[in-house]
Amino acid sequence: MKRILDLFFSDNPEFTIKFVVSMITAIALLMVSLGAQTTFTDEEMINLENDFIYLENKVDSLTYQDSLKAIMITTLEEEIKLTNEQLALTEKKVKLVKPSWYENKWLYFGYGSVLSYAVITLVNQTGKIIG
Repeated sequence: MKRILDLFFSDNPEFTIKFVVSMITAIALLMVSLGAQTTFTDEEMINLENDFIYLENKVDSLTYQDSLKAIMITTLEEEIKLTNEQLALTEKKVKLVKPSWYENKWLYFGYGSVLSYAVITLVNQTGKIIG
C-alpha cells in the first residue's frame, strides 16, 4: 500500500495521470453499460413472446415449404424423364407408321392416270376397229 501511495504522490505525475484517466474511463464504461439496459413491461414481454412464436412458426412453415418444393422438383424431374421416353417412343411409332415409297398417294394417282388413259385409248381404238 505504501508503495502505491509513494507512486501516487511522487514527483513523477505520469502514474497519477494514467490512474485518473483509467478510473474516469472505467466509470464512463460502467455508466454507459448500465444506461443501455432497458426493462420491458409485461405487455412488451408478451408482445415479444408472441413475435418469437410467430417467427418460429414462420421458420417451420418455410422449412415445410422447402421440403415440399424439394419433393416437387424430384417429381418434375421424373415427369421430364418420362416425357423424354414418351417422345422417343413416339418418334419410333412415326417411323413405323410412315408409308414406304411405294405407298405414296401421288404414285397411286399416277398409276390411276396412266391406267385410265390406257383404257380410254384402248376403247377408242376398239371403237375405230369395229366401226
